[in-house]
Amino acid sequence: MPAHPRRTTIQLGVLSVVALGGVVVFGSLRSAPADPPVAETAAAESPFLPQTTATGAATAAPWARPTDPTDRAARAGLRMLGTEGTVEHIHAHLAISVDGQAQTVPGEIGIDNPSSTVSPLHTHDETGIIHVESPVPADFTLGQFFTEWNVALDPTRIGSYVASPTETFTVFIDKKPYTGDPASIVFTNRMEIDLVVSAAGTAAEPSPAFDWPTQY
Repeated sequence: MPAHPRRTTIQLGVLSVVALGGVVVFGSLRSAPADPPVAETAAAESPFLPQTTATGAATAAPWARPTDPTDRAARAGLRMLGTEGTVEHIHAHLAISVDGQAQTVPGEIGIDNPSSTVSPLHTHDETGIIHVESPVPADFTLGQFFTEWNVALDPTRIGSYVASPTETFTVFIDKKPYTGDPASIVFTNRMEIDLVVSAAGTAAEPSPAFDWPTQY
């Protein structure tokens, strides 16, 4: 678990934000027949390697679910599976706010419904819960998730928003400031990650503690 040193701020440009609408419903994957051990065997022979950088588009919010989940997963170094893995099975929560406006984390990131396959790193709904469900023990990073999402992320950028004198970017892990590269954050169970863009001169605050559903 990374240390939580004192907060530092990074200046970001003024943002124009449009709220996301609609709800993506996870459907066909859960009802699809499970792949026999083929997918899991392939994964075990070539373990997932954590990536500590993100490769995504420098686009403005809102950020939609990508239409090419299998390709995006490959870019993140992840294999698609015929069924969700159970060896590494944890959940983390991601919250993003821009000038006080919460941004939606779309459902079905990392899920390819036409092929009934799923990445070991994925979302089911718009709650911000990130599911890590792998057939082999492995570390998975926020950078991999943002690569799957196709959103740029590094210490100076989220999407198209780059450092400037007008706004600050603050990262919190479990409500404590984090000063490292957010893309290198390794998920742990029930970790709460907040990415907060706020006007310069105002105090950045994480979201309220997430109310975890009982099944997690």
